[in-house]
Amino acid sequence: MFPRRSPTPQCVCRRDTKQDGWERRDAVRVAPGGSALDRRPRSGGVGAGVRTQIKGAARRAGKRAGSGSSSMSKADPSHAAGAAPDSHPGREAVASAYQLFEPRAYLRNNYAPPRGDLSSPDGVGPWKLRCLAQTFATGEVSGRTLIDIGSGPTIYQLLSACAHFEDIIMTDFLEVNRQELGLWLREEPGAFDWSPYSQHVCLIEDKGESWREKEQQLRARVRRVLPIDVHQPQPLRAGDLVPLPADALVSAFCLEAVSPDLASFQRALDHITTLLRPEGHLLLIGALEESWYLAGEARLAVVPVCEEEVREALVHSGYKVRDLCTYTMPAHLRTGVDDVKGIFFAWAQKVRA
Repeated sequence: MFPRRSPTPQCVCRRDTKQDGWERRDAVRVAPGGSALDRRPRSGGVGAGVRTQIKGAARRAGKRAGSGSSSMSKADPSHAAGAAPDSHPGREAVASAYQLFEPRAYLRNNYAPPRGDLSSPDGVGPWKLRCLAQTFATGEVSGRTLIDIGSGPTIYQLLSACAHFEDIIMTDFLEVNRQELGLWLREEPGAFDWSPYSQHVCLIEDKGESWREKEQQLRARVRRVLPIDVHQPQPLRAGDLVPLPADALVSAFCLEAVSPDLASFQRALDHITTLLRPEGHLLLIGALEESWYLAGEARLAVVPVCEEEVREALVHSGYKVRDLCTYTMPAHLRTGVDDVKGIFFAWAQKVRA
């Protein structure tokens, strides 16, 4: 239960009814044919290497402090995925800011109560989980390979996906986020407890599956956790040998959180779209009208986007928008850790190669 109630948050949904071996040293290591089991950390931590990739994130640090993914992401401010190795001053600023990103602080701010309280159906957590579960329940978003763009330190965005894909690849720009994911994938002591989210997804899906079975299935399907830089024309490194193109992409709170401006957001979307096959699906979650968020000592800038800007960006990148829903953040969930006004969920299908 929330400390205080506010009017039911506004949720708007517009559906388009027209139907027409071991991994590299800085990735989570995976046993041949198995799930992500072990990780060999890179030297340097969030240092020079992150500085190079985090450029796209830094862009916002100079503008507002935003949200959180490491490819980089934002409304779920723990995702950080990237920056280009050029000298774009905005991306340099973002990169610099993300070096202070603290995954556990981000998780406390967004996935522990009150925002992490899943007991109320009008909460932001249940809303996101419903959007994902209902989309995967259509049976249209499935295949062999799914790539999660800018995973950050979170796994909830894949709980409904794992029954529909054989090979799931998680990615993040920040090594600290990849390490945090590794703790959960290997079931190590001290890993963040995602069981409330797993239980809630099982309740929504109503398949008779236990939450432990759900989590084990996800762990078994995640083959790798890799670095990514969404501000590069080729976001994944060639040496990582990812089976491309993917059948689907998921990205939560990433692109807006690591882009210094709307043009960079559009380019990052163009870049990740190259990873997706024609007719493949993108599920995109992000913050609406957010300019900053906190993750420990880091105050991170976010490029504010509105619903129509998201729609236009998707169309520009060659997608048909199948569904676009928005959620207005209620007053009791505006906790001072960001200035987010709402959340969007988009289901889009690539129609142009």
